[in-house]
Amino acid sequence: MDIQEYFKGLISDQQFSENLNQQHYKFAHQLMPYIVENNFNDLVSKVIDKSAQNWILQLWNKYSELPIPNYTALVYPICNFTKHSDNIGIIYITMPAPRVSPEAAYMAVIFKIDNDPPSEWLRSYFTLELAVTTSAYWTLAEWENSNHINLGEFKYEPTLKNFLTTVIVESKRRWS
Repeated sequence: MDIQEYFKGLISDQQFSENLNQQHYKFAHQLMPYIVENNFNDLVSKVIDKSAQNWILQLWNKYSELPIPNYTALVYPICNFTKHSDNIGIIYITMPAPRVSPEAAYMAVIFKIDNDPPSEWLRSYFTLELAVTTSAYWTLAEWENSNHINLGEFKYEPTLKNFLTTVIVESKRRWS
């Protein structure tokens, strides 16, 4: 391989990485906050009829600008739902492994179930994001009215269990 072919390969790898980063960023930092604020009923109905994962995949693929479309068929967000208690629900998404700041490892929508329609339920949207300055660390963020609020460095091991435990505590504290 001559040097020009080598540099072409580096450029396409860099473009691929930048496109994946943009897809990751747009999904976690633009699309999901919008859905939580403006289309929460749709999200809840998709969870109820068990089509949330397919819907999330369609949205993920829509944001793909990758030159290799099959990549997004192999690496994609995984959507799950659990009830923390009788009146607290959690829709959480495990994202493809973050590689650069501010890609998210996990996202969660915590909501308080009551007799009102879902559009009126109290809810919070959180992300656990990779942050890189002079060293790599994890940061917890919350979204409110499409505003990104950095809650500081995540003090625990960045596991799904630790993330969900933390966001449940944060949500309950805000709702009391």
